[in-house]
Amino acid sequence: MEQNQRRFSIWYFVAAFLVLLAIENFLMGAITENLTYNEFKALLRAGKITEVTLTDRMITGRLKQEGLEGLLPKEKVAEIQRFGTGEQRFVVVRVDDSGLVKELEEAKVKFAGRLESTWFTTLLSWVLPALIFVGIWMFFMKRMGAASGLVSLGKSKAKVYMEKQTGVTFQDVAGIDEGAPS
Repeated sequence: MEQNQRRFSIWYFVAAFLVLLAIENFLMGAITENLTYNEFKALLRAGKITEVTLTDRMITGRLKQEGLEGLLPKEKVAEIQRFGTGEQRFVVVRVDDSGLVKELEEAKVKFAGRLESTWFTTLLSWVLPALIFVGIWMFFMKRMGAASGLVSLGKSKAKVYMEKQTGVTFQDVAGIDEGAPS
């Protein structure tokens, strides 16, 4: 009964995790639009960018949704306008462009830089595989049983059986020579 409950709990956890991933993917992933660097520059020259955050690898920000028809492909305009009016978030992979800050200042776009912290991803890349291997090792050790594994290496599995009473007393064997031939 306990094994069935454990299996149910594991499958329940896996199902809940997949549902959360699906919700995050469909609801949160569609809010930010991916743009190419050319599209970003065209929107910047047209005055459609309102604010930008620069990191080492990415450019994120907000853009106005009005008047995008001539600047972006029709599919992207339809995707952006699907979320209503107002400002839309965007993401661009950063390209080495020395004149970008000057262009942002000329367009009067609020911009800021942000340092990317990679300690968490570095920690996960070292610790997570080790935890997975330890988890697999513990799983197999439990499956083999408590008396098996590395702990029992060199231990004898022989058992000693003794009778509690033999029925022979000292008086019965007193005076018998051990080495005398009969």
